[in-house]
Parts: sequence; C-alpha cells; structure tokens
Amino acid sequence: MVMKKMKVKKIFSTILLGFLAALLGGLAAAFLAGFLHIIEWGQHLIWDVIASSFSLGALTICTIGGLLVGLCQRYLGDHPKSMMEAVAEVQKTGRLDYTHLPNGLVSVSCSLIFGASLGPEAAIVNIFFGLYTWINDFLARLRTRLHLDRQALSTSRLRRWLQNWPTSLALVVITVVSVLFLSKIYSGGLLRLHDPFQWVDLLWSIPLGILGAFEGVLFLAMQKWMRRWFKPIQRRHLLRGILGGFTLGVMALTLPAMLFSGQHQIQEIYEQAARLGFWVLFLIAFGRIFLVNLLLVCGWKGGPFLPIMLSSAALGLSVTILFPAVPASAAILATMAALVTIVLPKPFIVLILMAILFPIQYIGISAVGVEMAMLGRWAWKSLAAKNVTGTILSADQQTSHKAAHQ
Repeated sequence: MVMKKMKVKKIFSTILLGFLAALLGGLAAAFLAGFLHIIEWGQHLIWDVIASSFSLGALTICTIGGLLVGLCQRYLGDHPKSMMEAVAEVQKTGRLDYTHLPNGLVSVSCSLIFGASLGPEAAIVNIFFGLYTWINDFLARLRTRLHLDRQALSTSRLRRWLQNWPTSLALVVITVVSVLFLSKIYSGGLLRLHDPFQWVDLLWSIPLGILGAFEGVLFLAMQKWMRRWFKPIQRRHLLRGILGGFTLGVMALTLPAMLFSGQHQIQEIYEQAARLGFWVLFLIAFGRIFLVNLLLVCGWKGGPFLPIMLSSAALGLSVTILFPAVPASAAILATMAALVTIVLPKPFIVLILMAILFPIQYIGISAVGVEMAMLGRWAWKSLAAKNVTGTILSADQQTSHKAAHQ
C-alpha cells in the first residue's frame, strides 16, 4: 500500500514538473513578445506623438536618449551582453547569467525607443537564453524538492537531453512559441522584390559580393578604430551617451533613414531608389555602419545586424543607379550576404537567415555573395600567413608578436 502511494505521488510529481516546465517556457516566450511590443509602443509614443511637438525633434529626442543611456551605463552597468558575447557564453558554459538581465533590458529599451540605429537582436538573445537558464535552475531545485532526482548524466548528448527532460521541454516550448511570434513580425520577410530570379543574376552577384565583402571589412576596421579613439573617455558614461545621441540626432535631421533598426526601411529604399539617387543611398550605406559602431562604443545597446543589412541594401542599390543594367535583387542580396558573412563568420547561418528573411527563389544570389566573402577571407588569411610586407595584416601580426614577447 505504501509503495503504491509513493508510486502515485511520483507520477503526480512528474506530471506537475512537466506542466510547470511547459508553462514557464510559454511565459518566457510571452515575455519576449511583450518586450518587443513595448519597444514598438514606446517608439510610437516618442516619435509619432511627442517628437512632433518639438522643433528639431530628432535632435532633441536623440540627445535626451543619450543622456538616459549614459545614466543607465553609470548606475545599471554595462548590460546586456552583445549578441555575439551572449552566444559565446552559452556555447562555452551551457548557460547565460541572468543576474543583470533587468538592468540590461532597461538600458536596451532606452536605446531602441529613442531611435538607436541598432536592432533588437541582442535583447532577444539575452532574454531567450537568460530566461532559459533561470528556468533550468528553478526546475532543478523543484525536481530535488519533489524527490525526482536525476541519474548520473550520460556522456551521450541525446541521453543527457532525455535525462534533463523538464528543461528540454521548456526549451522546446520557448523556441516554438518565440519563432511563431517572430514569424509574425517578419511575415513576408524584410523585402518583396518585383523582378523574378534569372540565372544571369548569379554573374552580377560576383562583383556585388566582392563589394559587400569590402564594406564588411570597412565595418570591422571602423569598429576597431572607434574603440581605440574612445578609450580615453571609456569611464565618462554621460559624455559618451550624449555624444552618441547628439550625433545620431544631427544625422537624422538630414537623413531620417538613420533612425531605428532599419528592418522596415529596406523595402522603402528599394521602392524609392530612383528618387533617392546615388548620393543619398551612398550616404545611408556608410552613415549606417558609422552610426552602428559609434553608438555601440558610446554605450548604446542593441544589435548590429538589421542596420548593416539596410546599409548593404542601400550600397547595392546605389550601384544600380550608376549601372541600370544591374538587377536590384543581385545588388541587394549579394552585397548583404557578403557583408553579413564578414561580420558574422558563420556562412551556413548566414544562408539560413537569408532564406528566412528573403524570398527563397533568390537564395542562389545569397550563396554567391557568401562565397565571395569566404574567398575574400581565405585570401586575407593567406596574406597574413605569408606576412606580406606593407599589408594591414602584417602590421597586425607584428603588433601581436611584440605583445607576446613583452
């Protein structure tokens, strides 16, 4: 009789644990969705309602945003982690520290709501993995209290997942619900192209992929330069925040396309490329990569990938103004795929992103762009290996050798 009661209790505890795992996973995904809705609502309030009552509204709003960013940096700390830092920590430890997640969400909210030329990717990754880690810790404690102790973990990854099934269930629920929500945001992708795919587009994608790779190299070089330039004022949080906001506001007065992540503006510049002309598109392209690096080094929080996608689209479209024979699809997608491959050196992931965010029939163009970037990387590394005198790489190598000997 006692054994039967214990068995019933164990079954009930297991059902309860599974229910809570699924519930917490769903709540975590709902929190992520709610956060992104709050960002959209805040942007609407600030820019559509309040900014219209100011003269020089963009400059005023962005400068106030810079002040808030500086205050967040000073009193809440340098949170959240960038998307790349967060993913690296998860890959290394299997978890993401969630202690400062609330601080980070306040900081990233101030940045995005006040018009940062940054995307929500960093916030999405930190919320997703931070809440998943918290759920994992909570379920582990609950499992111990319910006397549902785990067996010794297997060396097999599949068996470990099965042994840790409550957390695995929560992860599946978070992932599925989050993907369903994000698919609504990006339904139809970021761009609807009018021209059908043609095989000749692949040939055009070769030079445009090379162009995108060069822009990616410039983006990374600019990132390195700005970190060096701003090092003397690294601890002056208010000055850095306001400087970033003021610069963003000044540029937004002349080019409103400098504001926000850019996900909704790719379609706009595609439709209006002829009216905008070469120089406006060119300025959008390089103004964006400048602002992304400037805002990040000034303490503004967000992700770089959506803004640099807009930048590469503008650069590609500027080529079509000079050379009307170049198809817009190749100009945008090959340049974009190459740029993102240089910044995020994961070609397979880049191809998946391009397939999700853009019409699948153009995936060949993206593949050529990725290949051009990878060939460029290979050539770059070959020059470094040979230590060719006079190249940037040889200078970097000499610097690293000197540091090692010191």
